[in-house]
Amino acid sequence: MYTSILVALLQPFQSGWSSSQTNLSQYNDTDECNARPVAEDTCLMFPGHSKLEWTFAVNAWIFGGMIGSLICGHFSDLWGRKKLLFVNCIFMIVGAVVETSVSNVWAFSAGRLIAGIASGTATGTLGAYTNELTPPHMRNILGLGLQISVTIGILFPAICFFFANTSSGWRYLAGFPVILAVLFLLMAPSMCVESPAWLLMKNRREEAKQVLARLYGEENVYTALSWLESSTKPDAEQGLIQASAEQDSLFAPKYRLQLAAAILLSCAQQLSGINAVFYYSSSIFKDAGISDPRRFGNRNMILWGEAGMFVMAVLMTVAFLVDVPALSIVFTALYVIAFGVTLGPLVWVITADLFPDSVRATATSIGIGANWLCNLIVGVAYPYIADALDDYSYLPFVVLLAIFYLLSLKLVPETSNKSAEEVQREYEERYRSRQ
Repeated sequence: MYTSILVALLQPFQSGWSSSQTNLSQYNDTDECNARPVAEDTCLMFPGHSKLEWTFAVNAWIFGGMIGSLICGHFSDLWGRKKLLFVNCIFMIVGAVVETSVSNVWAFSAGRLIAGIASGTATGTLGAYTNELTPPHMRNILGLGLQISVTIGILFPAICFFFANTSSGWRYLAGFPVILAVLFLLMAPSMCVESPAWLLMKNRREEAKQVLARLYGEENVYTALSWLESSTKPDAEQGLIQASAEQDSLFAPKYRLQLAAAILLSCAQQLSGINAVFYYSSSIFKDAGISDPRRFGNRNMILWGEAGMFVMAVLMTVAFLVDVPALSIVFTALYVIAFGVTLGPLVWVITADLFPDSVRATATSIGIGANWLCNLIVGVAYPYIADALDDYSYLPFVVLLAIFYLLSLKLVPETSNKSAEEVQREYEERYRSRQ
């Protein structure tokens, strides 16, 4: 189980890496890139590029991520989680090769788009894959691996910038995901297993039992089967009244609250203003949230995180207005910590917990797709919002955090230490009470 998850986490590492590989100021200093002629050892990536070209190059990766996250659910259900991750290595390699070898910013943008598809597929698949490999009492801890992998991926390029601040150094950073893909292709055949939940959905029960024996030992196979079959058996056996064609549809009325909660959490993660903090900051400081949230409950952690970020956003605005830089730094750090131990890691965990196995992959891909869309909106729009609102630039996030808190209070259930069957039973009770 641990080796399967650890090897699979090489792929979201690429997502974090790609998000920050272009963040060295010497790659895109506006004044230096606008100078004619461009001075030597300045504007290191595609000297003389315009602000529009650079904005397109950076955000092409986000757009690709949105595409990858939206389509991965279908192929995850069609091929299986493991096979999709193998196919995803093609996008990792092609994207990295294109970025490394091109000589103009538009071709580089095409490589970023392909790399983004790989990133979106990885983040959209790993949550469901981890959830389906782990027992209920370990899903929170192991589910944090996705956020930790992305976070480490974000930090590593910042270290490599000390050696990559040359006219050719950025090409080594762009090519690094090839190594990640090759490592996955070498290790995954022997170290990763297919999702037993997916095998059961495909009526491959004997194969699922073999995988469960490998994960938990022969003596625990039937216990593990009981976890999985409670959420993969037909809903009619659980006393639900919907027609069978409707039961397997993510858009059936009984799944509307879950889908709304998943999209809400993904939007809250990106529109909370955390990326705008990184826009203001010259360094990346983000806590991966490794402490065990089970003591507090997933729902409570989300609510406390949104409330804490709301308070810190208000205080950051006050600090900007009274022009006290020290307070701005303190409140910004607290803001990031609140995100790092709540919305940052738990969105992936809760989103996978909300749905039964039959619709989890598609539902997760839609939720993560909304996450990437909001990421794109913030990346493109926030610099202009900051210019327009000046010291009040965080007020939109204050309003959004208040809205997200109220909606989370209503839509998000407690999922910590609960099986998929228990979560679905709670939503079924809500659904019936509305009829």
